[in-house]
Amino acid sequence: MLKNYLKIAFRNLLRHKGYTFINMAGLAVGIACCTFILLYVQDELSFEKHHRNASNIYRLTITIDNNGTVEKAGITSPPIAPQLMQDYPEVKQFVRLSSTGGHELVKYGEKAFYETGGFFADSTLFQVFDFPLVAGNAATALNEPNSIVLSQDLVKKYFGNENPMGKMVELETQTPHTLKVTGVLAEVPRTTQVRPDFIVPMSLVGRDFLSQWFAYGFTSYILVNSNFNAAAFDKKLAAFTKKYQPNQPGNPPPPALHIQPLLDIHLEPEYGGQLAPVSDKNNIYLFSALALFIILLACINFMNLATARSQNRSKEVGVRKVIGATRSQLIRQFLSESMVLSGFALLLAMLMVRLALPLFNQLSGKYIQLNYLQNPEMWLGMLGLTLFAGLVAGIYPAFYLSGFRPVQVLKGRQTGAVSGVALRQGLVILQFAISIGMIVGTAVVYNQMQYVQNKRLGFNQEQMLIVNIPGNQPIQKSRTFRDQVQELPGVKNATLTGSIPADEGWWRTPMHPMGQGNSQDNSIIGFVLPADFEFIKTFDLELEAGRFLDKKFATDTARSIMLNEAAVAAFGWQSPNEALGQRISYGGRDSIGSVVVGVLKDFNFQSLHQKVEPMVFSASTNRASFLVVRLATNDVSGTLAQLESKWNAFDPKHPFDFTFMDDRLQRQYQAELQLGRIFATFAGLAIFIACLGLFGLASFTTEQRTKEIGIRKVLGASVSGIVGMLSKDFLKLVLVANVIAWPLAWYGMNQWLQNFEFRTPFSWWIFGIAALAAFVIALFTVSFHAVKAAVSNPVKALRSE
Repeated sequence: MLKNYLKIAFRNLLRHKGYTFINMAGLAVGIACCTFILLYVQDELSFEKHHRNASNIYRLTITIDNNGTVEKAGITSPPIAPQLMQDYPEVKQFVRLSSTGGHELVKYGEKAFYETGGFFADSTLFQVFDFPLVAGNAATALNEPNSIVLSQDLVKKYFGNENPMGKMVELETQTPHTLKVTGVLAEVPRTTQVRPDFIVPMSLVGRDFLSQWFAYGFTSYILVNSNFNAAAFDKKLAAFTKKYQPNQPGNPPPPALHIQPLLDIHLEPEYGGQLAPVSDKNNIYLFSALALFIILLACINFMNLATARSQNRSKEVGVRKVIGATRSQLIRQFLSESMVLSGFALLLAMLMVRLALPLFNQLSGKYIQLNYLQNPEMWLGMLGLTLFAGLVAGIYPAFYLSGFRPVQVLKGRQTGAVSGVALRQGLVILQFAISIGMIVGTAVVYNQMQYVQNKRLGFNQEQMLIVNIPGNQPIQKSRTFRDQVQELPGVKNATLTGSIPADEGWWRTPMHPMGQGNSQDNSIIGFVLPADFEFIKTFDLELEAGRFLDKKFATDTARSIMLNEAAVAAFGWQSPNEALGQRISYGGRDSIGSVVVGVLKDFNFQSLHQKVEPMVFSASTNRASFLVVRLATNDVSGTLAQLESKWNAFDPKHPFDFTFMDDRLQRQYQAELQLGRIFATFAGLAIFIACLGLFGLASFTTEQRTKEIGIRKVLGASVSGIVGMLSKDFLKLVLVANVIAWPLAWYGMNQWLQNFEFRTPFSWWIFGIAALAAFVIALFTVSFHAVKAAVSNPVKALRSE
């Protein structure tokens, strides 16, 4: 019986090649899109799962109530993790990690390069995490204070084919170190937050610093036993904090301590202080919904065309029932056609996925490799998608067609026509509502990205060059270099600073106003910007009240500061002028404080995801991390050559290393840019699938009305009139789809925009563009068949009458 069903299914599919192609192409594109989304979701959910103890590893986190805003961060102070292990037997082991700074010079012989992936780590790193070594002993690799473990990439870079074990390399952090290579890491999986280029012992940080309970900036993990109760342990941490970090007079309460499962870190972006970029679980939900919508679009095509062609197959159903076929047999026959079609679509989809995977990796920023044998979940997922598509696409047509009454259909009186038309119209509306929603979503993401990339940030980022200054350079020598750079003809301004916008190395500290009428309880946590006097001029900052810091005033070097507007508001002053003359204590200067001489207009030194935080600007800096240069020429390459020449005279031991401010700012929105590209691509494919179905439906509808068109032409109807008549019914459905899609799309994208503190308003033209695009696409799709029918010879259509 099954063989007979398959034979009939193949025969029917080959008999109607056009409809078979439309259905198979739509299903294949739908399955391929869903496969890509499945790969994306699988990759996102696989982070940290390569660690054997992943389910028993937790990261220590803090929660800060900062001026009424709750902030979370995945950082703690150094003594917390060791003390937890001492106080609580359920904690088996701990490890602390801290970036070495993100820009350290590594030297071996004549080779010297800046490296960005360095970590300080406890020797217990290899006990908590699974980072195998291809050379060296994991148990002792970080025991000695002068040891270093390298990645295989760095080994190739510095040593080539030479054995690195026991060799000495130089590393410059705040101070230079000569270190012995004691281990080589095996290739670290991409799906982890910790992907080190090199690891050095935590002891290099310094014993005094590691004992400071309020020195936040370390990522700490604990390994717990198998019967660990996370909720109960989390409650114990309040008492732990009260015991070891009691409230300090004049400072805000210490941050609340919590734990976070290792497997949750990658999908919880609300935590600051991440070791690597993270994703968002909302993207998982979004892309999963997108996959469901796309496969539904493909299934709708099949359902629409199958029910539309029911009149052509009604006599076939009638004859089969007369000769004894039961309804269940007919249902199995029609479902077999759907399954055969889905099977061929699966083969085509597999080819599409194989060919388009490099493009998808480029769009998503992933490095996914496809191996069906090593990834059974993917194979099962594609097979499940195929069965789902075959069942969903075929189940209604099978029941609908098998329900025809043989006597009536053989007499030419087909039943169910009205309900079939209503269903087809409803499905077309659903298709275009989904497509319109995707167009709106793509437009909103694009509009927001244009906004964040072009918004005035409160400073001028054009033609701004950033040169990295080694941490061990004396400040006076750096100032001399700055002055020499400023004399170059292609340079407008230059400044030395400890922090720059789009940099994560900002200093945060408690601060409070001093003097009469102020209380130490009125304390906030704010950022400190240490830079020289040229910073304001170089960044083109604007003054709101008072005056700029100026080296003509002796006190401006040590005891004068400027605030931003956000700090004025956080301290509760009614106007910027009220802040002038106030004394602010920050960074431990409780007894003296610094005088506010001016208030700067707010500028965005963080990404537009965050609001502008309170900030103190001070011209007292003893160390500079960056030289920021504003260029005044279009001859950028020529000025860069002059800068490099000055650098080589200033510091011949270190390579000239620079970036542009625009590039740094752009990197803050890589995740959103990738989201926009993916969304736009899948929206385009969804529209393509919808158009395939509409094309086939329009073809069938036109064919059914061939004689009507012939009569109208004989009676004098124009081509445009006939095209309008055939198109208007479909355009009405698109209009209804817009009405349904707009409020849903507005709600969904408005929720997404909440991720940005600064966001573009939801413009009416976005809905206008989506509606216009839907109407134009539908009109062109339908018009192909409408025009073809309108210009045909009416004699041919009426010859059989």
